[in-house]
Amino acid sequence: MLNSMDAVSARDFVVEFLSATAITGMHLSRLAEEMIFWCAPAYDFITLPDHLTTGSSIMPQKRNPDAAELVRGAAGEFNGALVQILTMLKATPLAYNKDFQGDKKITFAAFDRLQLCLAAMTAMVRDWTVNKDKMRAACEDGFLTATDLADWLVMTLNIPFRDAHHITGRAVAIAAQQNKKLEEISLAELQQIEPKITADVFDILTVEGSLVRRQSLGGTSPLRVREAVAAAKKALA
Repeated sequence: MLNSMDAVSARDFVVEFLSATAITGMHLSRLAEEMIFWCAPAYDFITLPDHLTTGSSIMPQKRNPDAAELVRGAAGEFNGALVQILTMLKATPLAYNKDFQGDKKITFAAFDRLQLCLAAMTAMVRDWTVNKDKMRAACEDGFLTATDLADWLVMTLNIPFRDAHHITGRAVAIAAQQNKKLEEISLAELQQIEPKITADVFDILTVEGSLVRRQSLGGTSPLRVREAVAAAKKALA
């Protein structure tokens, strides 16, 4: 180090490590939260492997996502470690102080905990089973492509978005009344709302059509998603 006072009194490297730990823990916690929802029976988007879940103490059919819940909870420990070291340092003079003796326990504990969380998360993502049919079925609810219809009206028919929003709302109402998906209502019914609508509109009313048309950087089209995955793998490598 270039300064002797800095050499004995600075713990910036500890603060920086624990800051990175807290940020990493926060992201792991958010992913764990998603996974907990995804494997709940109401969603059933993924199935976690048996060795990363435990049985319920009262319901024999239930599998608890314990690994994900423990990762989610660890974020509080990482945040606490960062606050603890900052609080320890805030009132110390610029020299070595015995207060610093506590930094090892805080740092090593956070390091060990983070390693465990990363290992658990890696195992969950590697070994989960993705229930594609359930995910695909969920995309059929809630008229998810209604915004695509409004955008199509604006871009193709040059209709102001305020009017496109109103037209789309009426189309959704017809679909809801008939218990149909948005792409299942007829062209004639759409033309009763807006005569200039053509059959081309159905190309963007399906889930696949909605995804494919989002080709901008970071978009949801399969091409862009594959590019993002490749870029992430390259960065990690």
